[in-house]
Amino acid sequence: IVLILLDTGIRASELCDLKVEDVDNRNNRIFVRHGKGMKERMLPFSSRTGQMIWRYLATRKETRPEDPLFLSKLNHPMTRIKLSEMFRKIGYRAGVPNVHPHRFRHTFAIQYLRNGGNAYTLQAMLGHSTLETVKIYLKLAQVDLDQVHRRASPVDNWRL
Repeated sequence: IVLILLDTGIRASELCDLKVEDVDNRNNRIFVRHGKGMKERMLPFSSRTGQMIWRYLATRKETRPEDPLFLSKLNHPMTRIKLSEMFRKIGYRAGVPNVHPHRFRHTFAIQYLRNGGNAYTLQAMLGHSTLETVKIYLKLAQVDLDQVHRRASPVDNWRL
């Protein structure tokens, strides 16, 4: 769950709605059928995330394509409430405050831009209809650029 959230930026509700058949491990993609505004989209994920999905599914008995991808400890479909509770407990045990699924979406967006992703593909991956929300992440990434430039500026470093 953590890897999918961090690797795709998927919303918590979208993650909870995933079915086994929505995962294409051959092409490393997840099909989001019920995005916000009922928009569908395909989200790529890394091979490492694919490995972990495969390992997770291998622990389940008699998994059918239409089954929920993620189940709770009691083998019920994962819900947003159960997901939030799970992250709250993990955060508490780790001593990290305010751990919640949306934090991973935010982290994905910032890291995606920091690592060279562009705003337009980020918009598509997050499922936003406009760039307005993505601009929030762009501003945060700009702060990083400013800090790195201050450290790495040839003019400043050569004292010209």
